[in-house]
Amino acid sequence: MSEKINYKSLGLKCGLEIHQQLNTQNKLFCNCSTEMKEKIPVLIIKRKLHPVASEMGEIDVAAQFEYLRDRTFHYQVFPNETCLVESDDEPPHNLNPDALHIALQIALLFNCQIPEEIHVMRKTVIDGSNTGGFQRTAIIGLNGYIKYKGKRIDIMQVSLEEDAAAIVEEKNGNVTYRLSRLGVPLVEIDTGLLIDYTPEEIQEIAYTIGIMCRSTSKTKSGIGSIRQDINVSIRRGARIEVKGVQELGLISKIIENEVKRQMSLKKVEEETRIAKLDGTTEFARPLPGANRMYPETDLEPIAITKEYFESIEKSLPESWINKLERFKTKLKLSDQLAREILESEYLNFFEAIIKTKKVEASIVASTFTSTIKDLERREKVEISRIPEKMYGEIFDYVESKKIVKESIPEIIKYLAAYPQNGVGDALKDLDLRPLSVGELKDIVKEIVSQPNMNFDKAVGIVMSKVRGKIDAQTVMDVVKSLMK
Repeated sequence: MSEKINYKSLGLKCGLEIHQQLNTQNKLFCNCSTEMKEKIPVLIIKRKLHPVASEMGEIDVAAQFEYLRDRTFHYQVFPNETCLVESDDEPPHNLNPDALHIALQIALLFNCQIPEEIHVMRKTVIDGSNTGGFQRTAIIGLNGYIKYKGKRIDIMQVSLEEDAAAIVEEKNGNVTYRLSRLGVPLVEIDTGLLIDYTPEEIQEIAYTIGIMCRSTSKTKSGIGSIRQDINVSIRRGARIEVKGVQELGLISKIIENEVKRQMSLKKVEEETRIAKLDGTTEFARPLPGANRMYPETDLEPIAITKEYFESIEKSLPESWINKLERFKTKLKLSDQLAREILESEYLNFFEAIIKTKKVEASIVASTFTSTIKDLERREKVEISRIPEKMYGEIFDYVESKKIVKESIPEIIKYLAAYPQNGVGDALKDLDLRPLSVGELKDIVKEIVSQPNMNFDKAVGIVMSKVRGKIDAQTVMDVVKSLMK
């Protein structure tokens, strides 16, 4: 679709705001759990929200719009994931030091300058997603950058902030929110203007920012843990903010659709729109202005001392951008397989195995990605029943050539069914002793000697007899040589 539109001639400009939840034990301003697993609320709080003036005495237009909608908000309270801080009945506690540490690591990975003091601010938000009518946020990095296709992508700022409450339903002017998500720490990464890029390239830049955030291995995963907002404008258009893009693969489609929408209008008004799952958007409210920020007076500034800054620098992990390139160049993984293992929950175990065992990296990576996924989805194998140490034992057998890679799925299925057993038991019970080429030839000779036998049929019959005992390529080579 993007090839049909000349985005450069249209003057397409975009900006990204990437929001990534941090995987800390406690919330940003209290000791409540961040697990968000509790289902049954113990209390419902009912509220109305009103806009407040900024330091300059002005009220933000978006806040005024939400106020005039005259909605009533109902907040679900949970025993271990909500306290008086979330209900706005108690001042915030001190900022979570673990969240600050992770956020500063992320800011440094984006080559940001770190302020000497961290100041928490309040940002007016009265759509009901925050009980107090504002969100707490703090700038922790400025003037950073990443490289994409040899070009510099400006990272204007990195902020540490509290996540909003999660909406449950809206009906007849009544909106219900879950307070379990309110206060979960997240970082927001804001890019500079992205000019002369296609929607697909902007989506790739968003992916790059996302994996940079996850370089710390201390970010949450799953639906809702990372959300993208996109600012889009074209020449003679206006800046449109599209909020709440939860699927990375929708970014290019949303940009394409927004460009077409603006092209079809005589006049484009600045506004905030909400992303929908089909790649379209719908109006939410006028675009917020700069009059919605004011200081958080309940919290003192946090000094970033030289010693603290140096400790953050020393603890920086390897950037996942560098790791992705290393997987492709040194480990010879395909781009797709490198990305899949990078985002796999087995990443650390994968790296440990390839460092300690002489096993082809692609075999290990594909086991932890496609093989395990296929067994879970297609055959409903309970992978969680397998002790982690068993994977190490599997690759010990691969390294010593006691099994071939084709036997790995069958062994995993066996270990899921009998987690008390080991790989040796699987080989014995499944009769997965590797075949020699000589033994294979004896089997192939018998098959190809049968009447009306062709290559494909022969390979199929042989594979049904030797699957898991010798690799498929060897089977095809031997069948081909003996059918001449």
